[in-house]
Amino acid sequence: MTRRSYNLETLNPKLLLIGGSFTVGAAGAISAEDGAKLSGGTVTQVASEDGRYLVTLDRVYKRVRPLAPVMIGPDDSAFPTTTGSSPKARLLTTSSFAVQFVREDTQADTDPASGTVCVWSALVAKV
Repeated sequence: MTRRSYNLETLNPKLLLIGGSFTVGAAGAISAEDGAKLSGGTVTQVASEDGRYLVTLDRVYKRVRPLAPVMIGPDDSAFPTTTGSSPKARLLTTSSFAVQFVREDTQADTDPASGTVCVWSALVAKV
C-alpha cells in the first residue's frame, strides 16, 4: 500500500506523522476526503452523534497520538457560533480516533457548517 507519511528526526525512528482532510457537506455528511491511500486513514461520520467523525487508521499501531485537528471555515462566511467551529480529538484507540466539533460559545457537540474542511493528523508508532 502506498501512502504518504513523514519520518521525523526523533529518538524513536519508528515514529511517523500521518494526516489528511475531509470536507463537510449538508447535514454534517462528508462530501470529500483524502482516503487511506493518501492519508493513512478513512473518515466516516458517526450518525448517532452530532459533529463526530471517526478517523479509522489503515492499520493498528503501537501508539497513536492525534494532534489538534484544524478547521478551515466555509469560503466567504463568518465563523458561526451556532455550528461546530472548534474541532477536538477524542475516543483514542490504537487504530482510530474521533474528531468532535463543538460550539465555541457552549462547547455543545454540533455539526460544523456545510463547506467546512477539517485537517487531521496523528503521530503514530509502528509495532
